[in-house]
Amino acid sequence: MNNVLLILDMSSLLVSSFYGNLPKEYRFAKTDEEKDMYLHKLLKTSDGQYTNGVFTMLTTMLNIVKKQRPKYIVGAWDLTRETFRKRLYEPYKGTRKQIREELSSQFALSHKVLKELGVAQFAFMEYEADDILGTLARKFSPEVAVNIMTKDQDALQLVDENTRVWLITSKAGDMYAEVGVNPKELNIPGGVFEFTPDYMETFYGLKPIQIIDKKAIEGDASDNIPGVKGVGEKAVVPLLQEFDTVEGIYDFIENSSEQEIKDMFKLLGIKRSPLSYLTKESETELVGKKSAMLSKTLATIKCDIPELQEVNLSSLELKINEEAMRDVFTRLEFTSLLK
Repeated sequence: MNNVLLILDMSSLLVSSFYGNLPKEYRFAKTDEEKDMYLHKLLKTSDGQYTNGVFTMLTTMLNIVKKQRPKYIVGAWDLTRETFRKRLYEPYKGTRKQIREELSSQFALSHKVLKELGVAQFAFMEYEADDILGTLARKFSPEVAVNIMTKDQDALQLVDENTRVWLITSKAGDMYAEVGVNPKELNIPGGVFEFTPDYMETFYGLKPIQIIDKKAIEGDASDNIPGVKGVGEKAVVPLLQEFDTVEGIYDFIENSSEQEIKDMFKLLGIKRSPLSYLTKESETELVGKKSAMLSKTLATIKCDIPELQEVNLSSLELKINEEAMRDVFTRLEFTSLLK
């Protein structure tokens, strides 16, 4: 086995697995009524339990275990959207649609299956899966190499010399082609791009930790993080390359004359000045610096969950219960995995 800790964003992996194993009629249905018409085509047990996501998730996980042979493995789950971030900013993730039953029912089933197999996993009402990834990565990266598998770009802020993020993306092949690398020569799963500090510089022009500041200003529609409206990537990246953080940007603005600011923006190649947006103030709207600082808090992965401080690396050692695995496959009617 390799002395590696593999941290799986199980919520992310299950959702990707569900949508990656759907009949085309369901996939392209535009309304709930249309989807209902094709529910009978989804993989499920004879007693009606939907299993298409669980099946693909298990297949993916076991293939990774077989090929990468990590010594340690752990799964992280989202339990609710009502986390500490929601209390800080009520609209956080408020634009996300309700999950349909055929997917939502597979979360509890997946959690139960992993428990039976003997795979360590964590979930908390107060925190998101990202916070679990971050806490475990920071806690154990001094001891072992850490690989994080997720489709959530937020995790890129965790990349360092001993932590890699395997980002699940349909663009992985194109990204490897761009850097002149054949992914088949790398010991990584298919359909992921392995981000290192160097590749963060290549694709984002920033250090991993600056992903937080980038999102603080740009915002994130998928999580409903507001950012600073009117300021986009063309201004954000050069500003962060020069001033490092959101705080650094505002320190410069607040301690410089308008002419000095204009000259700096010109020097940085920023053609459309974002100054009015960055400095906007309002009694009724969340704008400017106030919005940027709140957005930074929302975008920052918590890496010190108290409940995980007593976890020992040895408790995450990969020891899949093969007898239980056969029982699970039989019960869920995964005949191809039984073979």
